[in-house]
Amino acid sequence: MDAKELLLMSLKESHDYLTKTLDGLTQEESAWSPSPECNSISFILWHTTRVEDFFVNRVIRREKELYETKNWQEKLGTPTKAYQYTVEELQAWPAPKLEVLIEYANSVRENTLAFLNSISLERLSEVPRPDRSPDSIGAMLGHVSTEIAMHVGQIAYLRGMKRGLDK
Repeated sequence: MDAKELLLMSLKESHDYLTKTLDGLTQEESAWSPSPECNSISFILWHTTRVEDFFVNRVIRREKELYETKNWQEKLGTPTKAYQYTVEELQAWPAPKLEVLIEYANSVRENTLAFLNSISLERLSEVPRPDRSPDSIGAMLGHVSTEIAMHVGQIAYLRGMKRGLDK
């Protein structure tokens, strides 16, 4: 197995876990937060998707993010800023409809997989932004894959806190 296959497998597995974790959640459950200083499932999903969209499109491909080009900001009704929220900003963050948020996540993932499937294994060693970062495309996608897996675990934990075990 090469690095590209490993990245594709990791992204697919995380997406499968995420799909199972989100299955059957209500809007209220997805917007719930255990305390004012904690993120909701919706916020974590949105943040993770925004990070993937940013790295793949803005940083690696040097294009606009789907968030802009496909009008996801308007469809979701969410701010542009994807991280470093204050407690006040987090509490004021508008949880979009879960169905629309899932559509955005699926759209970004399809875009990521299409990009990854279209490039050669050798391109993973390419440094797309030497003016900003010494990281290669492979290293950036590895970081994104790790962040996605971490956040999917957080989403699953919050689901369990709010809903308990589904039997």
